[in-house]
Amino acid sequence: MSRQAAARQLRDAAPAVIETYRAELRRLGSPLALRDDAWGQCRYQAQNIVAECAQSLETGRPAEVTGGGEYSRLLGAHRVTQDIPVSESVRAAEVLWEAMREAVARAAALMPAAERHAVQQEISTVFRTVTGARLYQGIRGYEEAARPTPPAGGRPPRPAPAAPGAEPEPQALELLTLREREILAAVREGLTNRQISRRFEITEATVKRHLHNAYRKLGISSRVQALNKTFRESG
Repeated sequence: MSRQAAARQLRDAAPAVIETYRAELRRLGSPLALRDDAWGQCRYQAQNIVAECAQSLETGRPAEVTGGGEYSRLLGAHRVTQDIPVSESVRAAEVLWEAMREAVARAAALMPAAERHAVQQEISTVFRTVTGARLYQGIRGYEEAARPTPPAGGRPPRPAPAAPGAEPEPQALELLTLREREILAAVREGLTNRQISRRFEITEATVKRHLHNAYRKLGISSRVQALNKTFRESG
């Protein structure tokens, strides 16, 4: 069977995926599924993510995020007024992937047996890339909207003391080597480990080692946390 047939299978499964996705979010008590306004936004993002995974499967090329960056940033800012913590969006991304697993496996089953595992890994990578880009922009929008506005003609209010470990370490980038900074900048662009390895002409194992070292130095454990910590003030 062709990539086109597999992609069509994944697209056809999208309504069932979205239904399963909302049901699980509701079971978890997430306001993203319990509130109609938030669910409409969440569903729109999820539909686009599934569509982008199907597009990548069909073409064999990384999907283009369909205007998701600016929308996600605005949506992140809106979450402040909705009083929905940004952590709900991070959890929702994992829930969406679990809801997609069966549909992804069915789509991959239409490919030759020798290619099925690679196709599933490919879709997983695309999913992490497009959701990671959205989460990063959403976090930026949330933080910008949540930042206190300085009073007119006065000094900015002194921030309240944070819980230990809640704020990023000062000058986080100074802890990193030049290569580690370059790789994190590439992650920020939404590149996969494979794409990063090609850009810098190094192996994927070396990319993973640099990311592991950067995470250790920053005291975090994921791409989203790394971007939030090292680029939170960049424009």
